[in-house]
Amino acid sequence: MYVVWCLISVLIAVLPCRAESFARGKSADLSVMAGEMIMTGFRGQALEHDNAPPLRALREGKIGGVILFAKDIQTGKTRNISSPEQLKALTARLAEAGSAGPCAPVWIAVDQEGGRVRRLSAHNGFRDWPSALNMGRRSPQHTWETALDMGLMLADMGINLNFAPSLDLHWPDSPAIGRQERAFSSEPAGVARHGAAFARGMRNARIVCCYKHFPGHGSARGDTHEGYADISETWSERELEPYRDLLGRNLPAMVMVAHVTLRRLDDRPASLSPAVVTGLLREKLGFRGVIVTDDLDMEAVASQYPLKERIRLAVNAGADILLFGNNLHYDEELPFLVHAALMELIDEGDIPPERIRASYERIRELKAFVNNSRQ
Repeated sequence: MYVVWCLISVLIAVLPCRAESFARGKSADLSVMAGEMIMTGFRGQALEHDNAPPLRALREGKIGGVILFAKDIQTGKTRNISSPEQLKALTARLAEAGSAGPCAPVWIAVDQEGGRVRRLSAHNGFRDWPSALNMGRRSPQHTWETALDMGLMLADMGINLNFAPSLDLHWPDSPAIGRQERAFSSEPAGVARHGAAFARGMRNARIVCCYKHFPGHGSARGDTHEGYADISETWSERELEPYRDLLGRNLPAMVMVAHVTLRRLDDRPASLSPAVVTGLLREKLGFRGVIVTDDLDMEAVASQYPLKERIRLAVNAGADILLFGNNLHYDEELPFLVHAALMELIDEGDIPPERIRASYERIRELKAFVNNSRQ
């Protein structure tokens, strides 16, 4: 009996430790999974110190990627990109930090649509590219060639994710899309043809692309960068047709959900709406890949919802990657603040761990394309 009692005593002493250890391991796993879901911007053309916030966040798995900008909105100065040599050194530094962390390979992303929306241009030592509207006036073959050239340039610079092409329909008076010539055509079939050609060019250059701005920003009379944009009276299901076409082609691509509001489905912005993200994109259109929010710093959402609430709503709506450009508003500690808020929401029961795991698996599957590209 004494021996039995001793064994029981040992088990009583050891089991709580093992349970606590398992809980810590489970928490750490969720922490890494949560980190994969976060992408942020930062200031700086060179990260010389190892403890620079972006490098530290990548090494610690607090974020799964970064987004680069040519211009700093708040200061008006150059932000991340000043020359090919500088950019290549910067992305190498970011990739190195990421490779030391649990989220490798990390996303290094830009918006490189062509026309007015391009981070690499003649202004910082590269070349200028035609706008989507200009490409749409020529052949899909020309669009493919343009995208391939652009994608090879991005790959050479160490970039692996391009937030393009726009699958919006061209409406000339739209301030964010039409006036900027960001849509290929006013006809869904034309957008689909050129969007597919652009996506194939990116794939051939081993770049992951992103279809945007779901469920359609082309008819919006407002700009979500600056505030509220309601498409309830102008949107039609025609705007879904390019997505139906391209999502069936199985190209390595994300879908970005916009902050526009479609009241027939939800009073909240689309990016924060389960009816749009899960109901429309996942269930109706059958998309099983990675969904990324538009920049959660934009006024359309930032002016209405505190940081933690934006995160809660976006994740529960079905988003896989939370994008914070950290450019419209700036905080060098933002990667850590977003990660801490996401972990708090999980710990408090406001976001189920299963949601985090599902997003993590989708992201890792898409990152396998990046891994294979490097071999």
